[in-house]
Amino acid sequence: MYSFQDERQCRIAQFSQYLTVMQERQRQIKKGNSFIIFEEQRDRDSSSGKQLAESKKLTRPLVVHLARRDDGGGSITLGADLVMDQPDDSWRNDNSPSRFIQFSFNSRYFDIDIPNTILYQTEAEQILRCRSGFFYVKECRQFEHPKERVHAFNPVRKIYLYAEERTAAEDMAFVLFDVWKFPVDWRFYVTAKAFKERTKWEVGVLIE
Repeated sequence: MYSFQDERQCRIAQFSQYLTVMQERQRQIKKGNSFIIFEEQRDRDSSSGKQLAESKKLTRPLVVHLARRDDGGGSITLGADLVMDQPDDSWRNDNSPSRFIQFSFNSRYFDIDIPNTILYQTEAEQILRCRSGFFYVKECRQFEHPKERVHAFNPVRKIYLYAEERTAAEDMAFVLFDVWKFPVDWRFYVTAKAFKERTKWEVGVLIE
């Protein structure tokens, strides 16, 4: 019988395959970086759409152990403990858009990016507490993207070396299925593009 864990592992393999393909795509573009977005889409036949909600209350400050990689391709080092109490401004509210997870790719590494507008504070706390390597970009500005509005959106981010696509897919599955409580058979859609070139690989394609 096909179990929950079987289905979850199947989804992780799907996510990992997309990330592996994006590594090769990044090599092929001539200028700039690329990204892929995995997103929920609301039921367009419904006036309200399907929404997953959770309390916004922050129960305690965050203590984060960061595994940081310098931007020049150096070795991974363990960063100092950071204690953070995030403000209420800009965090997800009940009228927020659909949930999504974005990965950005450059020539040296790729990263997962989750802006605070789609996270409740308790969800951010759970991610940073339960999955190693995640951090707030405002606290690690060396990993800030060009022209990124960190003060407005202060994403939760994690850096991956190439060949860590499976690890990234497992982190993504944790956010989708353990934090946001999506069923493992939920219909997700993928959009993948280059930032500067007019290259579009997928636009709102259903993951099957």
